[in-house]
Amino acid sequence: MMNSRIILALIACASAGFGAGPAGAQSKDSTRAPEAQALRYESYYGNARIIRGADGPIVGTAGWFRDFDVEKLVAASPSALPDARLYKTNNFRASVVGGIGATVTLIGVAVTANSSNNASSPILIIGGVGMMAWAAQHFTMAYSALSRSLWLYNRDLGRAK
Repeated sequence: MMNSRIILALIACASAGFGAGPAGAQSKDSTRAPEAQALRYESYYGNARIIRGADGPIVGTAGWFRDFDVEKLVAASPSALPDARLYKTNNFRASVVGGIGATVTLIGVAVTANSSNNASSPILIIGGVGMMAWAAQHFTMAYSALSRSLWLYNRDLGRAK
């Protein structure tokens, strides 16, 4: 979270320094400034809020089983689209596999709790926990792709002047 704020501040400073002309030469619409249109995300409890600008509106929420179209949001930046697609793919796969893994683990625990001497219960528990670990890794990859996608979008937003 802190790194994204530092990167956003650097982008804002760089775009303000390079785009400045003579004083009073042009009037700027504050809603069109790159700083106001920049995207960032804040994570909380496994979800992420995508926010426009420093104190702007929440434009989307990403997380488990949430279908938010990041591709549409960053469509203005061709370099951000591949990472947006990667986010969508990894987030969907992690959501499905994580949900199945949790279900399989609970079934294994229920079979074990019934005092049955069934050999499948440890296999179900170990398999379910393994699926949840795989899902956690893919959630991490998804959020890394989301972060890269927003960074590339913000970078290209400053260049679009």
